[in-house]
Amino acid sequence: MKKVIFILTSLVFTLSIALAQGQKDWKTTCEKQYNDNLAVKQVVLNLLDQVKKSEQTDVVKKDVADAQYWINLGDEIMNKQKARMDKGEYNEDVFTQLGYAWRYYVEAGTKLTVALNSLSVKVKKKGS
Repeated sequence: MKKVIFILTSLVFTLSIALAQGQKDWKTTCEKQYNDNLAVKQVVLNLLDQVKKSEQTDVVKKDVADAQYWINLGDEIMNKQKARMDKGEYNEDVFTQLGYAWRYYVEAGTKLTVALNSLSVKVKKKGS
C-alpha cells in the first residue's frame, strides 16, 4: 500500500511539474533565446572578420565557406521566427526553431575556430 501511495504521489508531483512547464511564459523565453542568438551571432561574425583578414589557405577557405553556410541557415531561421514573434506568436515551436538557429551559429563558430587554429599553426611553422 505504501508503494502505491508513493507511486501516486510521485505521479501527481510529476504532473504538477509538467503543467507548470505548460504554463511557461513563452514570450519571455523566446525573446531571451532570440537575444542570446544575436549575441552568439555577433561573436561568430567577429571570428569571421578575423579569419577573412588573414592569409587564407584552401582549408581555411573551405572552413569559411562552411561557416557562412551555417550563418545563413541560422539567419534564415531567425528571420522566420522574428516574423512570427512580431505577430505575437510565442510558443514551444518558436523556441525550438530559435534553438536550431543557435546551434547553427555555434557550428559556424566552431568552423571558424578551427580555421583560426590552422592559421596559427601555419604562422608557427612559418616562424620556426
